[in-house]
Amino acid sequence: MAALTALAALSVLGCTRQEVRCSDEAQCGDGNGRNIDAKTSAELKLAKVTAQIKDSVSGEQSRGGEDSEKSNNLRAVNIDLTVKNLGDHPAFISKATVTFDESGHLEPCYAIGGDLLSTANYTFTIPDDQPRKEGTLLHVTPFSISKELTHEIPPNKYEKFTLTVGPKTIPDGGSPWFGVLHITLFRDTGDGLKIGPLAVVDTGGNPAFYPEFDKNAWHIEKEHFPGCTKKNAEKISSIMAISDLTPSVEFSGLNKALQNYK
Repeated sequence: MAALTALAALSVLGCTRQEVRCSDEAQCGDGNGRNIDAKTSAELKLAKVTAQIKDSVSGEQSRGGEDSEKSNNLRAVNIDLTVKNLGDHPAFISKATVTFDESGHLEPCYAIGGDLLSTANYTFTIPDDQPRKEGTLLHVTPFSISKELTHEIPPNKYEKFTLTVGPKTIPDGGSPWFGVLHITLFRDTGDGLKIGPLAVVDTGGNPAFYPEFDKNAWHIEKEHFPGCTKKNAEKISSIMAISDLTPSVEFSGLNKALQNYK
């Protein structure tokens, strides 16, 4: 797995308050031993990041003109983050922003459709009206989506939490969505921890092209449109070549499955 990029938030190392000199081994006080800004003494570092599809989000499914049914176990890309607070005071994560460098659906290689429509609720939901490049299934990038969070990381402790991401609507017969993204975790001080790039892919809605979770592989049937699968293979391969990339489990598996189609 490629190395991760993590830009740690800055911590206050030294200053002077009312003739009281502070060094990197002592917090600045007000002259009476009271801490001026304890929040800034916390420092965040990324310990681990992984991504994988799991049955984890809520949503609705409908077929034809029937009423929609609620579901609590729709499959979605889960990004698991483990962050450590290196400081001696709590760190509060108040917001996360995901920035997409690439986003869209793989080429539809099968003349397959249906009347099942699924909508899902993610931490970061890409709306159906997100602008696309003309004549393609690719979004105009870069674009960002933010979400308010309330995570507290105790001093000298690790905190693990999960963020989900994906397109709002999953049409029956639709090809898998993919994304190349960065995540920035913002503290209440305004400092940010940048994580990425990551490459992820979802299940899509096509019975001829989907991940087989029990085999850690992909089911890929013979294409209906010659050359289509080759285009997808080239797209995935080009993303895998991005420096310092962390691919999800399914993205790595898809790259392996498409090797023979280049």
